[in-house]
Amino acid sequence: MGRLKIKKSLNHTFTFKSLVPSIFEKLHWFNRQLYPFLLKFAGVVCIVIFTIWGLKEVWNTLTDLSIFKVNPATLTFNVPPWMDNRFSEDIKQVEALHGHYSLYERDIANRIATIYGDMVVIKKVDVVKRVFPNKLNIRFTMRRPFALIKKGENFYLVDEEGVLLPKEYYKFSDVDYISPYIQSRKLSRLPLPGKEWNDKKIKAGIALVKFLRINNIHNLFGIVSVDVTNVHREKYSRGSDIILWTENNTQIRWGCSSLFKPPDELTDEEKLQNLLSIAKIEGTSLKQMEYVDVRWSKPVGKRWGN
Repeated sequence: MGRLKIKKSLNHTFTFKSLVPSIFEKLHWFNRQLYPFLLKFAGVVCIVIFTIWGLKEVWNTLTDLSIFKVNPATLTFNVPPWMDNRFSEDIKQVEALHGHYSLYERDIANRIATIYGDMVVIKKVDVVKRVFPNKLNIRFTMRRPFALIKKGENFYLVDEEGVLLPKEYYKFSDVDYISPYIQSRKLSRLPLPGKEWNDKKIKAGIALVKFLRINNIHNLFGIVSVDVTNVHREKYSRGSDIILWTENNTQIRWGCSSLFKPPDELTDEEKLQNLLSIAKIEGTSLKQMEYVDVRWSKPVGKRWGN
């Protein structure tokens, strides 16, 4: 039994020794065939990497040339006729766009649109288009004033959505949004510029001013202001929620706003017909009238001194 084990062990030893030369021959063959390939592959990889790096550096150098750069201070903006020229100057001084920037900067159009879109007087940025080598085509939708709000001795501007606007960017002559103005002795807290003035009185005033302008009633009757002090009163009263004041100091008692009117209230169109029926008798100036009341199906009025 012992001799058999020794014999098997010797056979395994001789078999392993016979395999060693074969293994070394295969390794030597792989070295001759694979090593040059690996060297060539490594060389190609290095060339590709350096080529990409070189092209990137060349690209960065070229796109950094002044010919491809825009300076916000040199931009020209065509503002609407109802805006003051101050805006076209201030928009060039936006801090986030200070200095020169390249048209090849990554996502530059979206960045500019976001920065300008955050400005109070810009409702939305419609287009920011790069025009190579160094121009931008930018188009805005501006917030246009719709009405002047008077509270005490102070005046404020709002757009059609009731958003408070900075007065310094808008004109106050030869514009249609200053007449008739909306007035009230009681208004909610003043919002920040660019934020909606969430007050039911202002909403009612804007709605009625829009109606008056569409029908040109403010010009026909010389209406200078829309008083919304009593709009949406908590307690019942027979007084008029809205009073229109003419340039002859005549009151036109309009009643409730169309936004908050009770079911039995006349519509704005019906009230207008009542007003026109009075004008046929008294004239559109209403200068002989202390007040006219158009809230009822049959309008009433009172002359001065009666």
